[in-house]
Amino acid sequence: MVSIIIPVYNAEEYLDCCLQTIARQTYKDLQVIVIDDGSIDCSLAIAERFAAEDDRFTIISQPNKGQAAARNRGLKKATGEYLCFIDADDFIDHNYIETLVTHIGNKDIIQAGYTRTDSCGKDLKRKYPLHFYQFTAPWARLYRRSALDGITFPEGMIYEDVVFSLRLWSRKPKHTILRYYGYHYRLNSLSTTARRNREAEQALYSRIKEEKAPIWLKQYTRLRLKYHFEKMK
Repeated sequence: MVSIIIPVYNAEEYLDCCLQTIARQTYKDLQVIVIDDGSIDCSLAIAERFAAEDDRFTIISQPNKGQAAARNRGLKKATGEYLCFIDADDFIDHNYIETLVTHIGNKDIIQAGYTRTDSCGKDLKRKYPLHFYQFTAPWARLYRRSALDGITFPEGMIYEDVVFSLRLWSRKPKHTILRYYGYHYRLNSLSTTARRNREAEQALYSRIKEEKAPIWLKQYTRLRLKYHFEKMK
C-alpha cells in the first residue's frame, strides 16, 4: 500500500482537481490522508465529499498549525509500505503512483522530475534533478516508509521542506533517480514561498547550521538556496 499525504489550507480552487487525479490512479492500493489545516473556505467540504465516495480517503481536520504540522500529522497516520506527498494545488498523471512503485526496486527513495504548470494547469517546463541532492521539495518522490522513521518537518518556520530533506539526506538512504515528469507543480502566486522573505531566509540558514548533517552537504544546500533566492523578486 502507498500512503499519500496531502496538507490542505484554503485550496478550494484546485483541490477537486488534485483529489480527482489521485482517486483515478491506475495503482489502486492507496491510503489517501487529507489533512485540512484550519481552512476557512470550502476545502474541507470538498475533501469530505471524496471520503464519502471512496473509503481509501481519510480526512483529518485540525486548527491551523502550518504545512509542516499537517504533514507531520499525516506521517503519524500513514500505514503503507510506501509514502508520498502531494500538495493540494498540484496534480498527478493517472499512472504516477504505479510508475514510481514499479521503478523503486530495493531502494529507499525514488526521486523523479516534475512538470511546472501555470495556475490553469497548462504545462510550462519540465525539471529533472541532475543528482539526488538537488531538489528539496518532498513531493515528486516515493519513500519507503521505514526510511522516514524519526524524520519530521520542523514546525513554525517557512522552507521547512529544506530541513526535512537535509535530515533525510544525512541518513544516506539508498536512492534512484527516474527521468519522469508525472507530478505537475502548479505555480501559485499566493503561496508562502512565491515571494522573497529575507527574514525567513536567515532563519533557514541558521536552522541549517544547527542541523546534524555533513558540513559539505550543509554548504552545498546553502549555495543552492542562495542561487534560488537571488532569482526571486
